[in-house]
Amino acid sequence: MPHEKDDAPWLNTTYDGFMTHEEMLEEAARREAAFKAVDKLYEENGDAMKQLAEIEKEERERPFYRFFAIEYFATGEGMSFWLKVCRNYQQFDDRDRDLERFVKFIGEGAEHYIQGLTILTEEEFMTQYANLIPPYIVKMIERRDQPGFDWETHFYFNYS
Repeated sequence: MPHEKDDAPWLNTTYDGFMTHEEMLEEAARREAAFKAVDKLYEENGDAMKQLAEIEKEERERPFYRFFAIEYFATGEGMSFWLKVCRNYQQFDDRDRDLERFVKFIGEGAEHYIQGLTILTEEEFMTQYANLIPPYIVKMIERRDQPGFDWETHFYFNYS
């Protein structure tokens, strides 16, 4: 009794569920040609494909944001906190443009203050500076849908 298509869905045919010998040979030749084309493509572009796979892996593993903090305390000068959160895009050269913008934000004396720079994980940053981060900024960080998100702030406390 021939199989109906619904009874044997793994069979690819229009002839009562079975392929003829010629159809099987044609299908095998078609698959062999496809495998050869893939092999040739890999031979010609294998290095580029590996590099692309490595880039994609780095993208998945890279933290979504970068977190910068500077704490500065000096007798008679009070306490300063500089905080920055920004997207963690892959750098395309040796320049850290996010850090450069942070230095510019710090302004006068940045060369001195930047010595206290720490780069934190999200958990460290959100825990250590929880009382300094406005609730709206916390929500923005949690959303992860702002491609140009960049937050910088400076808190200065004078105890004199």
